[in-house]
Amino acid sequence: MESVGQVWTLIARFSNIDTKNWMDDTGSWWYDRNVPFGSTTDPSSNADMISPAFWLVSGREFKITRSDDPQHTTLLQTSGDCLGGQTFRAKITGYGDFRNGEPWELILSGCLGNCTVQYGGQYEITKGFARAKCNGSFLNADKVGFWCHLNWDGSVVMIGGGGGDCGRTYHGLGITGAEMASFVKGSRPEADFGDSPYSSGITKAYSLNLWIR
Repeated sequence: MESVGQVWTLIARFSNIDTKNWMDDTGSWWYDRNVPFGSTTDPSSNADMISPAFWLVSGREFKITRSDDPQHTTLLQTSGDCLGGQTFRAKITGYGDFRNGEPWELILSGCLGNCTVQYGGQYEITKGFARAKCNGSFLNADKVGFWCHLNWDGSVVMIGGGGGDCGRTYHGLGITGAEMASFVKGSRPEADFGDSPYSSGITKAYSLNLWIR
């Protein structure tokens, strides 16, 4: 994938059709996995994937597309040097160590970081984007937040507004209804992506691809 002379590299894919790899209780996919998994070159696959590029390729921005879109139209793209020349893993893990049930409730409510985004394509009807037009008490519609939470729920990457009129924070990538927001064992719902971790908030019909450049 090329855009204005720059190459987009596919680094990960989030699917709800198979094991909740991204919400594994250890958090190992985000933090520790050092071997690839899944189809690392096919963006049309509907299954979890992690590529070595997730921890090896540095970049400035990231974007999200749908697996069922043969045109790979951008649903969300960051701007303003969001990644700052880091790998995606370095960006995510730079906020703290939340392995093995350690909560990311480090502040009363909110996100540990955020970036400005633009939306496009089928984002309005894509799971995970339900708050993409909502301005919340601690994150607005034109943002993507990292390690966001409100009371017991949270997202590793929250898409759109959070708090206030926007309600819960479990919409985006890596979503959890666990107490204090964490990778947790037990009956609390989790999902690799969606508008909430409950059945009505997720889909198994397509997955979300993550790209870096």
